[in-house]
Formats: sequence, C-alpha cells, structure tokens
Amino acid sequence: MASRKGIAVTAAILVGVVAASFLVYLLPEDTTMKISVSDFEKHLDITKERASMEIMGIDDLFTKLIDGEIEPDEYVSIAEISSSQINSLVIELTNSGATQEWSESYVNYIGALKKLNYKITETIVVAKMIDDDSNSDSINEILAKIKQLEAESLDLITKSDSSRP
Repeated sequence: MASRKGIAVTAAILVGVVAASFLVYLLPEDTTMKISVSDFEKHLDITKERASMEIMGIDDLFTKLIDGEIEPDEYVSIAEISSSQINSLVIELTNSGATQEWSESYVNYIGALKKLNYKITETIVVAKMIDDDSNSDSINEILAKIKQLEAESLDLITKSDSSRP
C-alpha cells in the first residue's frame, strides 16, 4: 500500500505540472516594451532636459579629469553609464512613433544625441590616453574632435528646435 507521504509528494508534483501548463497559456508572447506618446512636444522637451543633465554632468567630470581632480578609471566608468543613458534616450525617441509633423524635429534631435554619444566616447579615449601617459599632441587632436562633435550636436539641436511645428 502507498504511504501518505508518497501520495502527498505525487499530488504536489501533479499540481505543479498542471499549474505550469496553465502558465504557458497565460503568459503573453510579445514582451517587447511599447512607448505610447500623445504629446510629442512635451516628450521632446523632457528628453532634452534629461540629455542636458547627462551632458552637463559628464562635461563637469571631464573638466575635473583634465584638471587631475579625478582618476581616469573613475571617469571612464561614469562616462560609460552616461553613454548608456544617452543610448536609451535615442531608443526612446526612435520608438515613440512621432507623427509626420514632428518627425523632422525628432530625427534632428536623435542626430544630436548620437553626436553627443560620440563625444562621450571620445572623452573616454582621452581618459584612457591620460591613464597611459600618452603625448599631449594626440590628446589635443582628440580634444579638437570633441569640440567639433559638440558644435555639430548644437547645430542639430538648433535644427530640431526650428523644425518644430
């Protein structure tokens, strides 16, 4: 004869299998995140504010790096996080489903964010060169490229603002 313990274990396994099979039908198949935006002007303004805070923070830290107030490794780890945040903003704007009248403004601002991300990447290169004690001529070349990327980004931001409906 079967023991009570054996029957309880069998019943628990049976309940687990049945519960797991129901979960297969209950879980959604499409788990991608969807962003629904209804006020494109406000969404773009909020995104610009978030990007502005990231850039101001990274610019301040880059100045401290150049002045020797923080270590290159510390700067690199913070800059990589900022780069990831900027990438998230690009993805958010890309997936927002901007209407035809807002698309030009959004495209220009996405371009500006990409330039800012290139700028952050170049600052990381400078930090690594400082850590490796590279010569100042190479660093100065990259600093000039950083200024150029900054100017291109500001130009795209201006185009984004002027193409708003």
